[in-house]
Amino acid sequence: MTDVDIKDRDVEVSLRPRARWLRCPCGMLCSAPYDRRRRGWRHLDLGGSKLWLVYEIRRVDCPECGVRTEELPWARPGARHTRDFEDMVPAYARSRQAKRMRG
Repeated sequence: MTDVDIKDRDVEVSLRPRARWLRCPCGMLCSAPYDRRRRGWRHLDLGGSKLWLVYEIRRVDCPECGVRTEELPWARPGARHTRDFEDMVPAYARSRQAKRMRG
């Protein structure tokens, strides 16, 4: 974590990579990023605030696969929300449905 920014009801937590080497999704290690782009992922709420993880996602130029986006432990490829958020949504929907059925 490199920074926390609080704006109204949003909390942004900026992350940075730990490893110097990048791993292509195929498993090949590469030394330098092809490019990078700042992106945010919606995470679980923090009290009454929306929590966002912000990270400069990197693409790697793999000699085997070409240019590929690094995989992240907290989100599926292409997702704009974390795995934890994704897992929580069905449980929340079930609880809301149960409350409606009870009246």
